[in-house]
Amino acid sequence: MKKSELLSEEKKKKIDNFFYYYKFHVLIGAFILIFLIIFIKDMVTKIDYDYSVAFLGNYGMSSDDSLALQQWFEEHGEDLNGDGEVHVQISDYSCPGDGEEGYDPQVFAAMQTRFIVDVQEGTSMIYFLNQEKYEDYKDQGIFPENVEDYVQIEDCKGYQKAGSPQSASDFMVALRILDEESGLSEKEEIQSYYAANERLLEEFIGE
Repeated sequence: MKKSELLSEEKKKKIDNFFYYYKFHVLIGAFILIFLIIFIKDMVTKIDYDYSVAFLGNYGMSSDDSLALQQWFEEHGEDLNGDGEVHVQISDYSCPGDGEEGYDPQVFAAMQTRFIVDVQEGTSMIYFLNQEKYEDYKDQGIFPENVEDYVQIEDCKGYQKAGSPQSASDFMVALRILDEESGLSEKEEIQSYYAANERLLEEFIGE
């Protein structure tokens, strides 16, 4: 056997021995590397939204209608985080409730959880509700209790300029309430965010 072949055979044995003793280390290292790559990619590509506008009904909007409203809000919103762009997230927490057609307990629970987190953290200040959800939440201290404090979306100038998205036509809109119990009203950044949402909603309504 030639010397080069012997060296090649020895090299192959060393590699085989390495993977035999350290294969789990290699696999764990590869898994960690893949996780880090995905994590870094998500952090780099993650959108830092200036606003979150929430919809709460017993049915969801179509993706086209949601996009039309998102575009209007982005065109009229302020760059709150100073990144040079305005990004608005449409958070649609709508889904059929218990006893309604299409009701799925798992989907309903997931939507409720997302909605509760939104309320607790003060993510959304502008809320669109349909009549059913207004009745469900009017006494909860989250939204205005009197229906007179809401504006029908069809009467809003922003809705009309967005092309009057049909699947959102039954909603009405108002700012949420910042109660003292939540502690949100005491935070300066939340107060500033609330004021920005108030200005944006006034423009959407056409006041």
